[in-house]
Amino acid sequence: MDLGLIRNVIGAAPLTDLAACRGELAAIQHVRALLDAREMRVAVRLDELAVVSPSVFPESEIAAAAKTSVKKGSRVRERSRAAGDVPQLGDALLSGSTTGERVDVVAVATAGLSAAEKARVAARGDEIARAAVSMSESAFRRFVEAVVRQARADDGLAKLQRQQAAVRLRWWIDTDGMIRFDGRFDPVSGVELTGRLRNQVEKLFHTRQPDGCPSDPVERQQFLQAHALLALVQGRAGSSGGSGGPDVSVLIDERSVVSGRWHERTVLDVGTGVFGIPIETVRRWACLGSVTPVIVGADGVRLLLGREQRLANRAQRRALRSAYRTCALCDTPFEFTQAHHVHWSTHGGPTNIDNLVPLCTRHHHLVHEGGWQLTLHPDRTLEVHRPGGQVSIHGPPRVMAA
Repeated sequence: MDLGLIRNVIGAAPLTDLAACRGELAAIQHVRALLDAREMRVAVRLDELAVVSPSVFPESEIAAAAKTSVKKGSRVRERSRAAGDVPQLGDALLSGSTTGERVDVVAVATAGLSAAEKARVAARGDEIARAAVSMSESAFRRFVEAVVRQARADDGLAKLQRQQAAVRLRWWIDTDGMIRFDGRFDPVSGVELTGRLRNQVEKLFHTRQPDGCPSDPVERQQFLQAHALLALVQGRAGSSGGSGGPDVSVLIDERSVVSGRWHERTVLDVGTGVFGIPIETVRRWACLGSVTPVIVGADGVRLLLGREQRLANRAQRRALRSAYRTCALCDTPFEFTQAHHVHWSTHGGPTNIDNLVPLCTRHHHLVHEGGWQLTLHPDRTLEVHRPGGQVSIHGPPRVMAA
């Protein structure tokens, strides 16, 4: 590469007005894309050299040249892998039509896919390349996540299971004697936790704030968040949702709700920037009643805001308690169950006793995330259809509580 030629070109164009500045920015972006593409080609060649010469460590070579960390070198190699898996994306980068950051989105989303799953993603290479050129960064990320979900055919459940297995929390004492925490939570647990924390922060903000509350807005918010966590741990927060769910609003599109499956234009916003939550988890949250579902049509028009009544009231729970001593599907005591809507509200399911059964947390998850289908007959016989085709019949409750 003739660096002298490049240096002569850079800075040659006069920045006389706004149009000139815009033109120069566009040219810089084009050149940056070309350099990203060339850097990927160098990374591929370094991998080839490493095969015949074990002393060659591609990540270190890239890091040393860029005067950065080995992590940067790894990112370049992953970018090269993604461009190789989806050649149309690499071509778009080489032409200057997209950016290396868009290739990074694909690299992150496709990491860990099987060969068959990668092939299904690659089959949509033209779509991915067009999206990389035309979509905003956030829209492109959502599009790629939808493509990967469909390639996996798991509606996000497999990814969620991997994330749940990666949940971690640690704490230590710093030099000031303060206890420090560091945690990683899957999106579902994280939304539930942050939802409860936000509710408690709001409560603290509008009541008597703890002594020592800072006046600086940012410091005050962090101070209240810490005290909100303490209130939750110490049991002083009270119940904001009434049945244990996260108190948040979920914006979701009608097609995803009705079909129960993601699609390229799925809308899901829980207000935290978290994507990839399985639709059935959103349904379960809404069933618990502490999520307000805001459903929009294809044109963005709001079709449904919440439900007139989402929770089983006290009288309805007493009526269920009179019929059931336990979960409708196991021996978990009634006190540890949640009232489940057999027919979800968007399908016309009302909150009345004929549409409610008590389910323990485990079976509530299996119904929503596990794909179990329930049919409640007039005599309260419960028919369960599992994804594998198994059908089980649970007779009406025999033991009537006093």
